[in-house]
Amino acid sequence: MTIHKSQGATFQEAAVGFKRNLTRPLQYVALSRVTSIQGLYILSEYKVPPPPREDDLILQEMKRLRAHSILPKYAFLHQYNDPNTLQIMYHNVQSLNAHHEDIAADPCMMNSNILLFAETWTVVGDKFAFDHFDHYHLLSHHSRRTPSGVSIYIKKHLSSMVEELEMFPNYETCVHVMLVNFKTKIRIAVLYAKQGSSNNDIYDALDQSLDNKNSDYRTALANDFNIDMMTQRGREFCEMLTNIYYITLRNNPSQYTTIGQTTIDCEKKKVRTSYPQEDDDPSLECGPDLLDRTGDIDWAEDDDSPK
Repeated sequence: MTIHKSQGATFQEAAVGFKRNLTRPLQYVALSRVTSIQGLYILSEYKVPPPPREDDLILQEMKRLRAHSILPKYAFLHQYNDPNTLQIMYHNVQSLNAHHEDIAADPCMMNSNILLFAETWTVVGDKFAFDHFDHYHLLSHHSRRTPSGVSIYIKKHLSSMVEELEMFPNYETCVHVMLVNFKTKIRIAVLYAKQGSSNNDIYDALDQSLDNKNSDYRTALANDFNIDMMTQRGREFCEMLTNIYYITLRNNPSQYTTIGQTTIDCEKKKVRTSYPQEDDDPSLECGPDLLDRTGDIDWAEDDDSPK
């Protein structure tokens, strides 16, 4: 078989003859047909190909690539080793059952301290354990894999710092929230709202989970609201989160998070508590009964003070 005819083929074993000088491209084709070096045999004496000319297009491209090396955007995730910080990764995994092995093989994931997953499709009996992690699942359904559910993984060496882990399942509207409270008054939460969830469904879930207690905890929320933050609804929704819950968007909404060029996966941070901690005047509190979520805040006036 000639070298040209072997192009594109793969062999367990191959013998390459060097009775005449072979150009560099021909040698590349001939010597790369085998699946391992153990299956490659060279007949007669190997002859080094002549070096490429300076104007060789392949040589020029190799020089260009060396001068413009591609640095992965998230290379820093591989290099994380700071004992004074936590590396937290969030991913809309779209079935832990389907992607458990992919996650376990990802060094960035395994190098992190906390993993947050949305749309996990988990059912009763699912474990999906990772080495050195404690894991917690809010199931999407007791027996049928449905597009919902959330999970949290925490490195075992952080277990002594965990104060409480809470789950807030709402199977009727499929707004799922899990959060972990740390003894350092830090709270990490993950939320998934199925497609079609209304703004009020999400607000109710936030009221129950994040606004019910520990409101003075510094909070990081990773979520898939299934609301495109680039739309008018998304912008109004973000404004409401900021004004009512003091939760602000941290990622750039113009950077898409889906192949459909929408921004529905977000990271948010609670910027302050509901009211100044140094003021204990009950008239300054803003309870849920005072909020009109369809419009502006409506303060009932009595003696010029909100009730």
